[in-house]
Amino acid sequence: MKQHSSTLPPEPKPKRERIFSMRLTDAEREAIETLARRLNLPDSTLARHFVLEAVAFHSQRSPEELSETQVTN
Repeated sequence: MKQHSSTLPPEPKPKRERIFSMRLTDAEREAIETLARRLNLPDSTLARHFVLEAVAFHSQRSPEELSETQVTN
């Protein structure tokens, strides 16, 4: 996540209208909530950050690299 200088105003947040939901175990949800509290962030902001970081990372990989990586549910 970007760190902001205290002398600069925060960047405007984009208007978000779409909802993306996913199923989590109680332990997964608790892990997200715990880290979000430690970082003083809303849990949805933290989850969105990590999802978008993973998308950006995997979008930069070649099709061959992607086919070698299997995602487990």
